[in-house]
Amino acid sequence: MEKPVLIFFATTLISFLGSLQLGPANLSVIQSVLRRNIQTGLWVALGGCLPEMMYAGAAVWAGMWLEQHQQVWMWFERVTVPLLLIVGVIIFVTPNRPITLEKTQQKSLSFVKGLTIGILNPQLFPYWLVILVQFDMHEMFRVQTLADQISFVAGTATGALGLLVGVAYLTMYFRERLIEKLAKFNINRFLGALFILLGLGQLLRLYFKA
Repeated sequence: MEKPVLIFFATTLISFLGSLQLGPANLSVIQSVLRRNIQTGLWVALGGCLPEMMYAGAAVWAGMWLEQHQQVWMWFERVTVPLLLIVGVIIFVTPNRPITLEKTQQKSLSFVKGLTIGILNPQLFPYWLVILVQFDMHEMFRVQTLADQISFVAGTATGALGLLVGVAYLTMYFRERLIEKLAKFNINRFLGALFILLGLGQLLRLYFKA
């Protein structure tokens, strides 16, 4: 098997497994399918997977540069803290509405929603940087050529998209059961608290890093 193909499938699997944890992107896809339809959920999923490529690309092509310009990365890390907290508070205080079918959201808005949620996850950069370091420890997975780099970055988005699409279809299949189970569940509180916890976690990490 060609090395770029091997890297692509390995990265896809890692990305898929890494996306299994219940996070903002997964919850947003579930919420979109329950409140609107499968198409809306799929557009959110597409937008939510692209930041995987952005952060993985940063890990591959800008890792060494960021090591030499730590102030840029430190600035980005600090900016994400208030952003996560503000988004979290806004979602948290938004009144929870009954889960009913609503007017279909525009594709562009659904895509931007997923993209924004994905971007507000700065943990992706160090995550893929660690994976890249692990790959470099094995000759068959070492990312060296441009083809290797493209395969690595493409695999990150493919795995995340596969998981989010699966979540969307499972949500549609079990829609009635989920609505019944979530009737008394305040999903806005949960999603908002998740963003706030991510922001506090980022703040603590910066504090102990200083």
